[in-house]
Amino acid sequence: MTVLNLGSKTTQIALFPTAVGASTTTGSAIDLSGYEGDMVVLLDAAAGGASITFAVKLTTSDTSGGTYTDVTGGGFTTTTANTASRQKLYVNVTDIKRYVKVSLTVAGGTGTGALSVQGLASAKYG
Repeated sequence: MTVLNLGSKTTQIALFPTAVGASTTTGSAIDLSGYEGDMVVLLDAAAGGASITFAVKLTTSDTSGGTYTDVTGGGFTTTTANTASRQKLYVNVTDIKRYVKVSLTVAGGTGTGALSVQGLASAKYG
């Protein structure tokens, strides 16, 4: 995939704002109806303590409070314990449903680690 229009139409979307990951959780619903084309999705995870790993993926739904399903190609590689990780993936927002959430699964031990998931997408009208 190629991200086009990286000029004035590009918007940063805090899909999962920087937070301390201590337990499995799901982020807030983000409405993607105002965007088009490919979105770059960036994971920035600090090294988790005491063998902590993070499994991070995107889920999607037609409604903000609806049932969410996994986005095809929307899962990051599970982070390695005690190692920081920066990853990227691409999702075409016109190929998924209107709302997206980040699903975070914390496993492997005790402790915490900071992480965020950010998107860069082109606004439909900008």
